[in-house]
Amino acid sequence: MFIKSVFERLKIAEALPWFLAFSGGKDSTVLLDIVYRYGKSFAVIHNEELLKLPVHFEWVYGVLSRLAENGVDVHVVVPKEDYLTVVFEKRYSPPGHAFLWCTARFKSRPTARLAKELSVRKYALLTAVRLEESAHRAAGIKARCGACNAYYIQLLRDDVIHLAPIVDWSTNEVIAYLKTHRQPWSGEDYGFLLERVYCGEPSVRTGCSLCTVVGRDAMLERYAQCLNDPRYLKVAQLKQKLREIGLDWDMRMYRSKKLNDRGLAATRELLLEIFDTMPELLSGYATFKPHVVEKHLPEISHHLARVAVRLPDSIRIYEL
Repeated sequence: MFIKSVFERLKIAEALPWFLAFSGGKDSTVLLDIVYRYGKSFAVIHNEELLKLPVHFEWVYGVLSRLAENGVDVHVVVPKEDYLTVVFEKRYSPPGHAFLWCTARFKSRPTARLAKELSVRKYALLTAVRLEESAHRAAGIKARCGACNAYYIQLLRDDVIHLAPIVDWSTNEVIAYLKTHRQPWSGEDYGFLLERVYCGEPSVRTGCSLCTVVGRDAMLERYAQCLNDPRYLKVAQLKQKLREIGLDWDMRMYRSKKLNDRGLAATRELLLEIFDTMPELLSGYATFKPHVVEKHLPEISHHLARVAVRLPDSIRIYEL
């Protein structure tokens, strides 16, 4: 029943090339599964923010590697303005609600640049946004969509549409789908995603390991318990101090959101301690932009070779 309803929605954009945004979370995994079964050629876009938690990194690139081996076009977009570059070269303070500089740089802008890079003008962008994710997300969807029908079709440009085929799915429906289906690209179940990435708790949110927009990081606390790794608690404590720097005007230049020398030095010391506590957090940088770590945090560059991942040559990597 679930698949048939989404198939009907996908037919609306069947005449256009498809780009599917895959974050590696439960929602985008369900959408990827269904689109793969649909049978139409499509390309996958993954925006790599370079700061994934270890189990999330392992899951994402395991899936992307298998897709690439099966002939799916896989595009990994690495931000030109990555976290360390922005912090140390632009002196931006850690992101927060009052200065949310990361989302556009890591996601929306690189995706738009990829379309230009591929010289694709007309296409459908398939995403797994859902109304039930949060009240804030639901309000944003409704505000952007206006009078859109139940399939949530939004016109981004004259010849680009945004289609969210599972916009009205509940979290229970998403989890039920994952528990009752196997990965069509590998034949394996979704146990690793459900039990390791989500620790058996659907409310856990995957995302950037250094996200300082949230206050208390329940995700890291949950990982410490279910993966039996107390380092996650240490990272959570250090990340809270990083967040406090972003909220401390004494750490910024006068009448500016940029860090002063004291703020930059404090941020640097915390980042060194975070990455020394859990070097696996450097997997993204080690795989895609090791030179940035070597430039700005040379004291921890010895971790890079150990945590870097070798990806299939068929995965196309862009720095945009």
